[in-house]
Amino acid sequence: MVINENVERKIIPVAGGKGGVGKSFLSTSISLSLATMGKRIILIDLDLGGSNIHTWLGLKNSNPGIGEFLNSKSVLLSDLVVDTPYNNLQYIPGDVMRFDMANITFAQKKKIMKAILQLDADYIVIDLGAGSNHNVIDFFLISNSGFMVITPETTSIMNTYNFTRNMVFRFLQRLFSTDKEVMKYLKQVVKHNIPGDPQSVDSLISGIAEFDGAAAEKARNYLSILTPGIIINMAEEPDDIHMIHALRSLIEKNLNVQLECLGMIFYDKDVKTSLKERVPHLVENSESITASQIFRIAQKIALSENFPEMPYDHTAFDSTFDITEIEAENDFEILKSQGFSSEDYDVEKLLELIRKQREMIHELQGTISMLSSPGSGAGFTF
Repeated sequence: MVINENVERKIIPVAGGKGGVGKSFLSTSISLSLATMGKRIILIDLDLGGSNIHTWLGLKNSNPGIGEFLNSKSVLLSDLVVDTPYNNLQYIPGDVMRFDMANITFAQKKKIMKAILQLDADYIVIDLGAGSNHNVIDFFLISNSGFMVITPETTSIMNTYNFTRNMVFRFLQRLFSTDKEVMKYLKQVVKHNIPGDPQSVDSLISGIAEFDGAAAEKARNYLSILTPGIIINMAEEPDDIHMIHALRSLIEKNLNVQLECLGMIFYDKDVKTSLKERVPHLVENSESITASQIFRIAQKIALSENFPEMPYDHTAFDSTFDITEIEAENDFEILKSQGFSSEDYDVEKLLELIRKQREMIHELQGTISMLSSPGSGAGFTF
């Protein structure tokens, strides 16, 4: 795993607990924003089986990609780097035309990860597939600070929790892959899962400490380096962040993972229009609120002297979530000033929105037991 704080070349995997949250759009847009700041960017399309970064860049899928690298001993990953019409931005295509790309082997996965570490750029942004299978999570864990794209919907929030939980468990599996005793214990945790009685990471590590104190301390120390970020996409109101606060609390309480929030992006119908016209949204709508919100996120990344630590005044704000909330409120006021109908923001509608959000938060807090059931597809529980 690359610890981004310790290296000049930053590796940023971008994942989403479910499809349709805007993961590829944001991977492309943030890469383009960083490139306009003079940063050398390589954007890698690792949405295996569903590659579409070329579409978001407005390019044709006419170049060899990851499949060529995997199926030829003479092709280096660096050989596949393609220039784009945008200064400082290059990308490595996926292979949407290959039917076998969604089910690569463990050896192929290791080959890709090793090759990524040899690429030369200021930032390597990796667009991953949706979901939380081992391939996606292993690529996400190539660095300690990837981004999870989330929308303020119950399904997206539940899947983001599920993704984070799977990530933590997979991280522990890899950490103790050669420790037979710890691996045996982790398998027992899965086998003796009790639906409706989720186990926290604290209790899991306490279980390890009962037979191996050093291993338990190792688990705590290594888990502390995981600092994933969240980007809230397709928001409709600043208050949508309240749903994310509930998720954050559950993740910190149950999984011992500290999240950073890079920003909130409001729903913009012009994003789909840009995709149809095959022109990057930031190019076609550079003056939009969406463009400014994405550029702001990129600025935070670029200005971070110790990425992923965000550049903000810790004496004035408790967390990056507080900053995001203030930014969203200011952006929303600008949107209203640009001619939105006042009836769209009347008091009754806002009160109804708050009521629904409270119901959704309550529902979210009750989903942990459901997520831990055998039918959830998780395969284990915390």
